[in-house]
Amino acid sequence: MNTHTSQRSQTGMLAVLIALLLPMLMGFLALSIDVGYMLLTRNRMQIAADSAAIAAADALMHNQGIDAATAMAQTAAVANGFTDQVSMTSVAVLIPPTGAAPFSQDSNYVRVTVSQTVPTFIASFFGIASSLRSAYAIAGPASSGNPCLLSLSSSGSGVVSASGNVTMTANGCGIFSNSNSPSSIMLNGNVTLNASTISTVGGVSKSGNVTTSPVTTGAAKTADPFLNVTYPSFSGCSFTNYSASGNGLVTLTPGTYCGGINISGNHVVNLTPGLYTLYGGGFNVSGNVSPISGTGVSFYNTGSGTTGPNAYAALDLSGNTMLDLSAPLTGANAGMLFMQDPLNTHGAAISGNSGSRLLGNLYFPNSTVSMSGNSATSIPTGSVVAQKITMSGNVNFSVSNIYGSSGSSAMHAGLYQ
Repeated sequence: MNTHTSQRSQTGMLAVLIALLLPMLMGFLALSIDVGYMLLTRNRMQIAADSAAIAAADALMHNQGIDAATAMAQTAAVANGFTDQVSMTSVAVLIPPTGAAPFSQDSNYVRVTVSQTVPTFIASFFGIASSLRSAYAIAGPASSGNPCLLSLSSSGSGVVSASGNVTMTANGCGIFSNSNSPSSIMLNGNVTLNASTISTVGGVSKSGNVTTSPVTTGAAKTADPFLNVTYPSFSGCSFTNYSASGNGLVTLTPGTYCGGINISGNHVVNLTPGLYTLYGGGFNVSGNVSPISGTGVSFYNTGSGTTGPNAYAALDLSGNTMLDLSAPLTGANAGMLFMQDPLNTHGAAISGNSGSRLLGNLYFPNSTVSMSGNSATSIPTGSVVAQKITMSGNVNFSVSNIYGSSGSSAMHAGLYQ
């Protein structure tokens, strides 16, 4: 066989091989294109199912009924591009979710399944015209009870911590940490934590003589109940660099305290009802300032920038102090005893001697609240929500939380499957 004949033979064999492999290559191409499209659609379905399940579970937790919860699920699915009985789509809502899970017959939980017949592209030339895709999600109460203590930090150890001789009792409410750290909650010393719920995204570290109610680890994050709070606006200074020292009675009136409030010495402090805006300088108490009392009062710790007379500053209610403060029951600041500007990252140190009472919410969204003292401090109605919460000293601390008339407004739903 001459060289030309051999080359023609090899060319012919290659052509035959290509002809034989071409359908297979086209099939792989069809598979890669269509599988990619189906995966994209499946991901979109999962997002829609997750959103719909959470919306329905949230409606159930706010006593809106099964019909309203189902409608909320369908609305959430539509918002994510999937409408029941449109474009070969099914959005099925089951309350309770059924199945084998422990909550399968619990009407507080909901299953949403999104299904759609997805057309193919190149694969249709090979007889595969469409494929049925589906995704489901189950949602229900992320936890039981409203947050009496909530750390908003998503990472870091000891974002909820107690050390020393600490007894913490959360009456009918919960202690929550959003940190994913294995030691998100750190308890050291003679520590007792009693709560209807103790829940953390991460884990718990214990050392010493520690006793707690059951702890749920690996939990869903807890929503910030005050995320949409309305902060007061700055409207000029009522007082500038206010300070009081020495002895005697001090009476404070509402207004904007530019440069903050500073009190030292031996004083009794009375606060008349209203809003106290700390525009820089914070609120600083030292010495034997006791009691500090006020009914219907709110404090807003804000400022401007990091330097100058109105720079953001800490709130420091320490010293030999007994606190007896209550937030207003009505109005724009109802329920809020202490609020801090989210731009202010300075911490709050609150210590109280026996009998201290704080009636209202303490909200420090981007800073640490450190609570210490001797003997009993209580928050009869309210909560502590901050980036980090620490308790230390010889403290017997109790808190109970009611949001609105039923406590339901701060409850939230989480995904389970």
